[in-house]
Amino acid sequence: MTIAIGINFGAYVLLAADTRTTYHDWKGGVVGFKDNSIKIQRTYIGLITGAGSVELLDVVKRRLKEEGPKDTNHVLNIIREERRLYQKPLSSLEQHLIENTGWIFSYLTVNPENYVLRLAMYHPRFGDDLGLFADNDPAIIFPQEATEEDAKLIGDFLKESIKPFGQFESLAASFEFHWPIITKLIRAIQPRFPSINSSLQIGVHTAEHLTGITRIVKGTDETISLNLTAGL
Repeated sequence: MTIAIGINFGAYVLLAADTRTTYHDWKGGVVGFKDNSIKIQRTYIGLITGAGSVELLDVVKRRLKEEGPKDTNHVLNIIREERRLYQKPLSSLEQHLIENTGWIFSYLTVNPENYVLRLAMYHPRFGDDLGLFADNDPAIIFPQEATEEDAKLIGDFLKESIKPFGQFESLAASFEFHWPIITKLIRAIQPRFPSINSSLQIGVHTAEHLTGITRIVKGTDETISLNLTAGL
């Protein structure tokens, strides 16, 4: 399981996810994990991250890479098709993971004057459709151990900590303010949630359709670098 976060600042979308992948036995016991999993990837339409069942996330990731979807309907169809393939007799653990598997992604849409960034989530809590998030409203897929109280505390902390893009002189200034908030949050909650770790990746998708993804940021890193480029 993973914690995945998305925030739309209007001028850019920020995605973040920790890098732990946890492996279970058939009874649900933890048999191992790795802490260098790449959780954020580019798509033709923006960036995407996810959390939940490793098998389901990986097959969707593979199809996104192979098919290069050019609109949200294609992304949604891939997710729906692969979820349906998992609607077979499942253990209680597998069913729990599928019911808590979701994706957060960014994309551009066009209005009469310009391109507008959108932030969407596909998660069972929205049914079989997308949830769209307004500017400065964090989209969060919580760790599997999180209670409703935990989720509220995490969500409230982010809402109170982030600042609108208009309060900064540049995208770089906004990013430099916000990435430490995300990293400190994940480092702070990690001891409570063993399915996540303190290392993470951060991605940015701008309204000019530039994207960038950091290397894996370790729990002790105090600086990061991010290069924005066009295309995949």
